[in-house]
Amino acid sequence: MITEIKNDIAAISAYSDAFNKRIRIDDYSGDTHGVLALITESTPAWAEKIIVKSRNQHATVFLSGGFIREAEIKKYFNGSDMFFLVKYPLTQRGNSAKLMDERKVVTSILDQKYSVTEVDASTVALAKEADAKELAELYAKVFQVYPTPLNDPAYVRKTMEEGTKYVLIREQNRIVSAASAEINRQYANAELTDCATLPEARGKGHIKKLLSKLEEILIADNIHCLYTIARAESYGMNKVFYQLGYSYGGMLINNCFIYSGLEDMNVWYKGGTKPKV
Repeated sequence: MITEIKNDIAAISAYSDAFNKRIRIDDYSGDTHGVLALITESTPAWAEKIIVKSRNQHATVFLSGGFIREAEIKKYFNGSDMFFLVKYPLTQRGNSAKLMDERKVVTSILDQKYSVTEVDASTVALAKEADAKELAELYAKVFQVYPTPLNDPAYVRKTMEEGTKYVLIREQNRIVSAASAEINRQYANAELTDCATLPEARGKGHIKKLLSKLEEILIADNIHCLYTIARAESYGMNKVFYQLGYSYGGMLINNCFIYSGLEDMNVWYKGGTKPKV
């Protein structure tokens, strides 16, 4: 749930995420010290993690208020960089036993020779509201735990109505793979997310095709900054974004409940892409 909180000198747009025991400040305005005070005053007792999407020029204020930098997305705010600055009211939430192993995964990917190859996305279709039920069934089969209720057709339809783009691949007249783009038109960016493939349909490059199709749709729609937040444990997903030309932006520690539990997430971004003339 997004709540707008303001006083005479500052305002924040806070996403209260009780399921993941965190709050996220998606936007803010006014005096930055006043913004910091509003965040402190409005943080609920159950929140174990606070995330602020900070503009570059305001980072020092948040850092002086006890926040630390975990990741970044370049060009996020209409061409200006964004930093994920975090604070942990519950100290142990900021400690991950898997951190060293997951950093080795990223290093092994970044050490590979980089080359972008053309992807044939001709089998990818843009989803319609009529596909919501089958999409929800796909997500229910793939994920035991997920940060949002994608196993609910009504939720999928609602996100479609709000502007989220879903793409899908069918085999034998059933959806076997899907992904989505959550679009922020105010700042011309989009998060590529909700990537899922049925076990029996894996190993065919479906996710690359889906993401390539989403990029095509978004760039044509004047969305210039693309990013994702991928499971740090997933070698395959992180490698896919690297191979598609995304830059590594850092790791969000114990960020959300996904797949089977609370997990660290890697940030990848591709910023400043201009549509072809």
